Amino acid sequence: MPDDLMEIIDESGEVNSDLISKVRLELFWSLSDLGDDGATARQLKSALNLNDGAIYSNLKKLEILGYLKCELVLFEGKELELWSMTLEGLEEWKKVKKWLCRLLECSGDSCGGY
Repeated sequence: MPDDLMEIIDESGEVNSDLISKVRLELFWSLSDLGDDGATARQLKSALNLNDGAIYSNLKKLEILGYLKCELVLFEGKELELWSMTLEGLEEWKKVKKWLCRLLECSGDSCGGY
């Protein structure tokens, strides 16, 4: 268990600070669990209880960063955007998750395996 909080704070420099927001962490967590299947914005919006502005602005930002990809699919005659993580996104998620777990362990909480 890490004892030096300053060491953990220094390690935060290895994590892209653009990801450290509640909505972006929720999107990353959700999409990492779904793998290549991904999810539509509507599914993510409903599952995470987000409004249109929050979901679309954060999905687009993560796409610009290269962490998400968007593919148009036809479903029941409608064209939908299917969002999934890129390989770069999955690698960044591993770094963020590892750092968050170290931070939580330092505060005395158990994070489980990363």
